[in-house]
Amino acid sequence: MLNHTEYCRRLAAFGLFLLLCGISLSGQAETPTDAASSKKTVSSKAVTPHLKAELLARESAVVAGQPLTVALRFDIIAHWHTYWKNPGDSGLPTKIKWTLPEGFKAGAIEWAAPKKLPLGPLTNFGYENTVMHVVRIATPNTLPANGSVSLKAAATWLVCHDVCIPEEAEFILTLPIASPATLTVKNANQALFDLANTAIPKPNSNWKATANITDKILRLQLSPATPQAMLPTEVSFYPDLEELILNAAPQKLSTANGVLTLEIPLATPVNTDATTITGVVVTNAPLGDKSSAAMMTINAPLTRTGAQATTAATTPSAKVTTDTTTLTLLSALFSAFLGGLILNLMPCVFPVLGIKVMGFLQHAEAAPRLMRAQGWAFLVGVLVSFWILAGILVAVSATGSALGWGFQLQSPLFVLFLAALFVLLALNLAGVFEIGASLQSAAGSVNVDAAPGEKRKILSAAFVSGVLATIVATPCTAPFMGAALGFTIGAPAYVVFMVLTAVAIGMALPVVMLSWFPQWLKALPRPGAWMENLKQAMAFPLFATVAWLVWVLGSQLDNDAVLATLMGLVLLALGAWCFGKLQARKPFAALVTATVLAVAGGYIAWPNTIDSKTGASAKVTDWEPYSKAKIDAYIASEKPIFIDFTATWCISCQVNKKVALTTSEVEAAFKKQGVLRIKADWTKRDPEITAALASFGRNGVPLYVFYPKGANGKPIILPEVLTPNIVLDTLNGAK
Repeated sequence: MLNHTEYCRRLAAFGLFLLLCGISLSGQAETPTDAASSKKTVSSKAVTPHLKAELLARESAVVAGQPLTVALRFDIIAHWHTYWKNPGDSGLPTKIKWTLPEGFKAGAIEWAAPKKLPLGPLTNFGYENTVMHVVRIATPNTLPANGSVSLKAAATWLVCHDVCIPEEAEFILTLPIASPATLTVKNANQALFDLANTAIPKPNSNWKATANITDKILRLQLSPATPQAMLPTEVSFYPDLEELILNAAPQKLSTANGVLTLEIPLATPVNTDATTITGVVVTNAPLGDKSSAAMMTINAPLTRTGAQATTAATTPSAKVTTDTTTLTLLSALFSAFLGGLILNLMPCVFPVLGIKVMGFLQHAEAAPRLMRAQGWAFLVGVLVSFWILAGILVAVSATGSALGWGFQLQSPLFVLFLAALFVLLALNLAGVFEIGASLQSAAGSVNVDAAPGEKRKILSAAFVSGVLATIVATPCTAPFMGAALGFTIGAPAYVVFMVLTAVAIGMALPVVMLSWFPQWLKALPRPGAWMENLKQAMAFPLFATVAWLVWVLGSQLDNDAVLATLMGLVLLALGAWCFGKLQARKPFAALVTATVLAVAGGYIAWPNTIDSKTGASAKVTDWEPYSKAKIDAYIASEKPIFIDFTATWCISCQVNKKVALTTSEVEAAFKKQGVLRIKADWTKRDPEITAALASFGRNGVPLYVFYPKGANGKPIILPEVLTPNIVLDTLNGAK
């Protein structure tokens, strides 16, 4: 039978094996850095299991001042496809990020006409077999007389069949520099580009396009400038705008007096923001003489009739209420204090403070003076942490940028750090390992009977406990905090420090009061086995918080990052378990084993620093993404708007969403009154949304704003804690 030491050694070896696997996998999934890519062979071609990709140039050399035509060509295996710029009901378009020499500038992709790709009840727009994504690159007017130019492109695409696989590759194409007299064209590539050019739709001045929306039907009329002997009998329209039409619905074609009319059902909810209809029309016959293309781009002015027509019916404005414009410094400080007090009840903070309270209960009569000192040390830890946050906010504001409460969670690395910290805290509470005056000690279980020489250690642990409580409070926003923190926007630095100091005092007050009045704990049962059971039970809210943080990370990055994070946390937990088994008998071995596994877990969990998701995500139909232009247009037309300023890392936001905003009664009221619902997602830092929050006197989420119909642009600010009745009363009161 293996002893603990040998068992943990084998587990450590297994952890190293997983690390090597993670290194191998991460090498496939991560976008390489410059240093890494220098070791990687990069060429003009790439091959994946699903397609062959190649970066081509039409010209054989670069000539100063003359545009260069290049293309990313895909040869896709049978039954698989990639996507157009509007992928349809699902999918993602191909993207190319260029790294070019100084003076070179790449244009947008000139998309070939797509085809419909039915998939069950859905229809996507994309390409099968072969497609060329053509890009025009402008060159500087002066170049060296000789030498060469290297064009680098990092491309990402989604290739699908029954499943979808996100793929990526880096390409480099090197061309010599030549003069116009010596410029030649690669014949093989010229033929490919000529063929690709015929597949790219272009405007057709011989046709006029107009569009009308009536009763959830888009009617697209195509009129030839001169009578055409033979009109197309099949016409398909591919809109540039996503979620405009029902992509899978039949497009009904009729012909009258030489005019083509295409009737297309609209998506729900109907897009009420569009003023023109742009896209591609593909037909089965030339749109002109026999040499004309059977496709064209259109830019059709849009009119609306019937129920879709803009109405300016005015109704009495609802009473407008806000909780920010009337705040004074004194009321802001009081709101901040109440918000900090309520933070103690949040699931992130409560388990940590609960252990602190149980530590007081266990030693309430042993050393009252030391208990009071711990209370003050805890307060100092909280204050210092909040002052650091205040300093960051003030420093960033001085640069002209803006941050808000919870800004740390907009960083995937900080989310990862919090998840790892919460795992260790939870395992410590569950008794997997013990570390003298560290995590558990910082949470409150310290030896108050210690000798005088240990007092400094005990007070340091209490200070760390305050810092820890502040760190775990960052995912939480309590009622009253939003208005108070919003008061700091544009305020002098001393106001920012005063408000955050009030939050810190409110948050630390319960611990300080219990350290001075331990007799308040007499209502609880006497110390016993129940305390250990309760301590272990408090690990589970922290595990739940870890699950939520991983979900936040997934919303910021992608499923690969989620898997990597979970694998990394498993190794971290394995290291903590080995540490607990070895720490009493083999402390050095325990430390080495835990460190190796923690480093391995951190390496695997380290998220890719990418700006957007690489996987396809479900489209939101009821809530539209934040658009200031759309909001301004609705305000001008006096139509009702509800804006949800939210973030996936905001616990209050998610609770309000489940409890109030997505109930059947509230959704029915939204639809009945024709309310445009806007989701201002602040999960990742967004300067436009930050500015919008500031315009309402806030610098954090949640924030709920309702513009009633006919309110002349005057908003109603809803409370930070919602119920269905609050939302319904707001909607009905503004009717």
